[in-house]
Amino acid sequence: MTRTYRAVVIGGGVVGCSVLFHLAKAGWKDVLLIERSKLTSGSSWHAAGGFHTLNGDPNVAKLQAYT
Repeated sequence: MTRTYRAVVIGGGVVGCSVLFHLAKAGWKDVLLIERSKLTSGSSWHAAGGFHTLNGDPNVAKLQAYT
């Protein structure tokens, strides 16, 4: 196993798996995903992968940050 990685993704929930997928799709080979159990098994209803402040529209981002 490699000891150095270009990226380390912590958490195998919906966001972590998506990040890993897109990194691999972009050609990254030296990435690592760390999950304590099975993929998506630790996801909870209150941590459903929301990145509300990451929005291309600054006005929508402000509204999402407010909520």
